[in-house]
Amino acid sequence: MKQKFDIGIIGAGLSGLTLANSLLNKKINNFILLEKNRTLENDKTYSFWSGPGLLDIKKKLNIKIKKEWSQLEIKVKGESHIIDLGDYRYACYESKSVLKELYKRLVTKGIKVEQGCLIKQIKKINDEWEINLNNKKILLKNVADSRPNIKFDDKYPSLKQVFIGSEIVSNTKIFNENIVTLMDFFESEKNIIFTYILPFSKTRALVETTFFSREINFKEVDRLHKKNLKKFNIKEILRTEKAVLPMSPYSEARADNQYFRIGNFGGASRPTSGYAFTRIALWANQIDVKNQFSYKMINHKKKYLTNWLDKIFLSVLRSNPKEAPKIFRIFFTKVPIASVIRFLSDQARLIDYLAIILKLPKIIMLKGLLNLYVK
Repeated sequence: MKQKFDIGIIGAGLSGLTLANSLLNKKINNFILLEKNRTLENDKTYSFWSGPGLLDIKKKLNIKIKKEWSQLEIKVKGESHIIDLGDYRYACYESKSVLKELYKRLVTKGIKVEQGCLIKQIKKINDEWEINLNNKKILLKNVADSRPNIKFDDKYPSLKQVFIGSEIVSNTKIFNENIVTLMDFFESEKNIIFTYILPFSKTRALVETTFFSREINFKEVDRLHKKNLKKFNIKEILRTEKAVLPMSPYSEARADNQYFRIGNFGGASRPTSGYAFTRIALWANQIDVKNQFSYKMINHKKKYLTNWLDKIFLSVLRSNPKEAPKIFRIFFTKVPIASVIRFLSDQARLIDYLAIILKLPKIIMLKGLLNLYVK
């Protein structure tokens, strides 16, 4: 006999587990969560901004932060720019601790979770979806699918963020544990390449090598990452993480009637940064205030001015990657940092948009704007 549920959530990553917990908060419990892995891996780091005017993610999740910082560094052509965050902080969680807590809340409420399941087929039968697993079939009225797309959106000005990170222990006290190195740029004609460093102590840090590029070339990222790590006099590599994130202003949550996309390929990933953690937290708040499960409830709300500025940013980055270090330096050092943080956190005010537009280099940004309409 086939099992039947109102909702099936495919993937127990951040988006899937967040949606599941949001449904529980709304007293919706006739759903099932399907996950291909049997165990949780500590293979991601969730970073976000906190402070005045922002959603209090720390309070909402009630999970211990791994580390937070009061200053950040942007480094261009060897010149370091240190920015004090004032009342704001940059913080991170370990993915395993977040996912474990979200998963535990489901289990204590008796929600059905199928781990280690391989989905062989999904097909529409009348007004329901049939999912064929290894040894059984499940019928669903609605599907929320968080799996990544096989192909990335290459529509102009979309890019990909490709990165490899290593949490390392150094033999020497090499890190300033109060300062995040958000972007330390390499010189490149073709791609935007930078090092991202989260220092947890004077000897321990997550070091990532990141490419913003049109192509996915892990071999090249890995080559540069290994070369990059030699700077840090490594004693031990504790763990590694790598991913490809969409940097695209185009996303659509509705794949078909009662079949929805969630996660990075359903609008959770911020086009200009690839960050998704804050967007997913805001999305959870949105879900909690809607009446019933529907497309309107599950779709990430678009902020059209933010999306328009993201398109211009991406247009500049894709058309003229050599200018990217200069633009990011101006963005973080000339625009008031509160405006920068609210903009990056999808919680910008009109004054923040104005501050960004007034400070960024006009000719470069106008060229980016024109490229949107002549490409």
